[in-house]
Amino acid sequence: MVTEAMMALAGGLGMFLLGIHHLTEGLKSFAGDALRRAMQKLVSGKWSGLLSGAVFTAMVQSSSAAILTVIGFVSAGLITHSQAVAVVLGANLGTTASSWLVAVFGLKINISLAALPMLGLGGFLWLLGNGRLRALGAVLAGFGLVFTGIEYLQNGMAGIEWNLEGMGAGAGGRWLLAGIGVVMTLIMQSSSAAAATTLVALAAGTLSLDQAFAMVIGQNLGTTVTAALAAIGGGLAVKRTAMAHVLFNAITGVTALVLLGPLAHLARWTGGYMGDDAVLTLAAFHTLFNLAGVLLFFPWLGNFARLIERMTGKRDISSIARLDKTLSSAGGSVALESAWRALVELSATALQAVQARSEGRKMVIPDLQSDLHKLSDFIHDLRFEATDPQTMSDRRARLWHALDHLRRLSNDLAKPVGEISDAEFQEALKQAKNAIDLWLGWAAGNSPDHGDAAVTGLKNASANIASSRKACRVQWFDQLGAGRIRPDEAMTALDGLRWFNGAYYHAWRLADSLWQAAEKGSAEGL
Repeated sequence: MVTEAMMALAGGLGMFLLGIHHLTEGLKSFAGDALRRAMQKLVSGKWSGLLSGAVFTAMVQSSSAAILTVIGFVSAGLITHSQAVAVVLGANLGTTASSWLVAVFGLKINISLAALPMLGLGGFLWLLGNGRLRALGAVLAGFGLVFTGIEYLQNGMAGIEWNLEGMGAGAGGRWLLAGIGVVMTLIMQSSSAAAATTLVALAAGTLSLDQAFAMVIGQNLGTTVTAALAAIGGGLAVKRTAMAHVLFNAITGVTALVLLGPLAHLARWTGGYMGDDAVLTLAAFHTLFNLAGVLLFFPWLGNFARLIERMTGKRDISSIARLDKTLSSAGGSVALESAWRALVELSATALQAVQARSEGRKMVIPDLQSDLHKLSDFIHDLRFEATDPQTMSDRRARLWHALDHLRRLSNDLAKPVGEISDAEFQEALKQAKNAIDLWLGWAAGNSPDHGDAAVTGLKNASANIASSRKACRVQWFDQLGAGRIRPDEAMTALDGLRWFNGAYYHAWRLADSLWQAAEKGSAEGL
């Protein structure tokens, strides 16, 4: 009997884990890039960050997915570290939605009869459909597996004794139970599955409500493992966000265990309005102690963010340094945005060097080769959502186009160039320098409406330099023919003409490709 119960418990847990996985991935794919874009746009301050984190986590049924997404946002430079901390707090609050899902629909309103049809329909859509239809199939199959798994968990739990009688009555017992909760999350790799198992055990009578309270606190702490693992080998932005998650959960968990008595009393008082049902009371407790953590941290959010910065070292992070492997977890669009920003930053450095040469100024020529190699590998390894692959593919093509021109421009910068005294050519260079100024202002975000004008200016400047080069070339060959200049002078001048002609052509094409990759207008010459 025990063996059958254990088999039912293991099978139910496996189905629940598989269901949560399909549900999360299906919801993310079905929403596609729209959900991430909405989250990114909504995160403008600590209140919006808190709300966005809670809603996003509740929708995708995974705090780990939300944390990894916000890590990607920070790595891409789309939101600040302080905003990311607010999202982390919201994600911890949003993860309690899974407890309510299990408590209400899995245990109180038993919808297991509808689970099998959902699983069947979802399986067919997932196998035979494409794009959003396939994602919808994953969502339906996920729900079916979750509720079927809960039914098997209930059947298995009914035949198993946990032998925890008396544990949790004292301070030592509650810490031990919290430790068991941490271990459950580590083994299952899902706080939702651990909480569901605890809810089912409570419903079956094999756990007391006080024991379940302590275990849920430990399970909440166990969710930090995913963020901690993401921080290993990650960049500074990743480490900061992961540390915020770990510290928040750890301090919240310890505080909840110390104040377990008052929190348990509040949960029971809340549960009294829901019929004194133990399962609903536990779900309420899960939400209440996370809410208490948010209330504890929220007034000091800025100070908390600055504390983490001091602990990790406060320094500027370049766009290239933000290109982290965790960006893939935030979605293809976020990763592409990060690559675009890195390209803009490198391009600004290259164009400043071209401008300095145009003015005859001395400057250290940047060596961009290692950064370009890293950027090339990053763009190549990107994987896109199945719901909108063509848009992502088109944008990546523009980035490759920009990367090619930046590589050529970098090679040109490594070559020496002499000064050209021709007045007409100098006038063309002056116009080109003004166009670069305009583009640098747009790239720095100082003149966001001038991108199109900057690209047009560089295009005209490139054409003027090409035209001036042809005219100068004819003049110098005429002077060579008349013997008025030496051959070495003419060849040096011609090399300079070719250099500026090529450099400004690549500068224009580079700027144009980056402008198109920013989804402004239509690409020319791709």
